[in-house]
Amino acid sequence: MQADPKITKFIKKNHVLTLSVILPDNTPWACNTFYVFNEQLMHLYLLSELKTQHAKAMIMHPQVAGTISITPKTIAQIQGIQFQAKATQLQNEQAEQAYRQYYRAFPFARVIKAPIWALELQSIKMTNNLLGFAKKTHWVKQQNR
Repeated sequence: MQADPKITKFIKKNHVLTLSVILPDNTPWACNTFYVFNEQLMHLYLLSELKTQHAKAMIMHPQVAGTISITPKTIAQIQGIQFQAKATQLQNEQAEQAYRQYYRAFPFARVIKAPIWALELQSIKMTNNLLGFAKKTHWVKQQNR
């Protein structure tokens, strides 16, 4: 099941997410990072060196959460998503395809020699007050049977 077009349009329109992880010592950690969106796979791609706190966390605890939001001046303009995802460090052909997409969006990133990660979206809750106060749109990945 593809996500509601309002969700995919919002994800494509933005480029920074907040990633929340659990560190190897079981404490929480959050960071902001640039991303690109693969709509067909419902993956968010990001770069992260293995020495970062969040990369160490994703290796140990691949279940992550995050947000993508704007910074409005009024409550009536609030828009954003909260998501749950499974993080995977990409390798080989999957990594090559993801790097191509990432570098198209962020050419400056070519100088960063960092692994590329996929956040395989599992569930999304979108709030969009432009559609009505506290208007929510949900998406949940269908599991293979």
